[in-house]
Amino acid sequence: MSTLHRIVLTPRDGLACRDGRGWAPIGAGRAHALDWPWPSTIRGALRTAWGRAVEAKEGRTFGKDDWPKRTEDVRLHRLLVLRARRGEAGWRRVWPRPADATAYEGGEQVVRLDPRPPELPTLGRDEDPAREALWRPRLEDPRKPVRLASWWSEEAFVRWLRAETVATGDLRLAAPSRRLQTHVGIAPDTLTAEEALLFSEDVLETLDEEGEWVIGAELEVPAGGLEPLVTLGADKRLAAITPVGENLFAPPQALLEGFRQGSPGLRLVAVTPLSFARGWLPDGFRADRTEYRGRLSGVDGELVLRAAFVDRPLSVSGWDLAEGKPKPTDRMVPPGSVFFFVRADGRSFGEAEAKALWLAAMGRRSEEGFGRVVPGIWTPRE
Repeated sequence: MSTLHRIVLTPRDGLACRDGRGWAPIGAGRAHALDWPWPSTIRGALRTAWGRAVEAKEGRTFGKDDWPKRTEDVRLHRLLVLRARRGEAGWRRVWPRPADATAYEGGEQVVRLDPRPPELPTLGRDEDPAREALWRPRLEDPRKPVRLASWWSEEAFVRWLRAETVATGDLRLAAPSRRLQTHVGIAPDTLTAEEALLFSEDVLETLDEEGEWVIGAELEVPAGGLEPLVTLGADKRLAAITPVGENLFAPPQALLEGFRQGSPGLRLVAVTPLSFARGWLPDGFRADRTEYRGRLSGVDGELVLRAAFVDRPLSVSGWDLAEGKPKPTDRMVPPGSVFFFVRADGRSFGEAEAKALWLAAMGRRSEEGFGRVVPGIWTPRE
């Protein structure tokens, strides 16, 4: 019998979650940190937290071969990035920048990149008419685009999902700062620094003057509890586990109200990396002449994929502690990517679909916390 836990992970000494770049020769003895831990890294920490609790209960320690088998049923579901402001109780949800948002130099409003039918073919050879027919944005403003903040507040993000105006002044949420930490090994015979053990790494500072960054997680574990402390990422940095209620993961009422009148189109924004069998194309969709058609869980009827705003793929890997070797690398769709859909029969999307798609799972590796999306309103311009 499994148990569902909703928790908050609070890092106590920053986060050191390394990306896939090597240490040498191009690494020059330096490890580069991720902007935020992979869901698989968070799941690995929670598998450890559950396993340690079982070890204490059974009065024995797991062997190397026991850890993968005993903890494989620890499944990670919905994930959140949270911000706790100094002097305030509770946590505020934080979201990745949507790929359909931009701004221009001197502009006071965030500009919506609305896809439209293509007017010209793409450069180069293309043997997929359905991909060639995908709608694309048109940049009609001659000013230079500027890069928006990587993280958006709940208020700004929900207004964007409701297809409302967002001011650039509302996007003042700074990303976690980084610091460079140097490690050195001491040779036992000479008590001097060992050159081969001198290296540096980036550390994300989750605590700043305005508050702190924490992680919300919903997980399913076999019968049993969790240790109150867990090591997260490299260097065995501690994170505290605090139980929370279901409301932290609930859809915002303002978004559901926006869908009650019906939306002719649907936007799905990735909030964790997505793993699809065919790269950027959502699983379950196939080319039908000049369209991609398929179905989404929680939405009845066939859908047409009109556009996909997807940035460069992420190379997601990690370290297998049980085997002592790197995990296979998986190329994934980055958070913030946006997919645009319409119903094949022309019907609109309502509140029921918005509820079903809030933090819903798409694609592979959803038991590791990957593949989470949220819905947004979209009115096709043509």
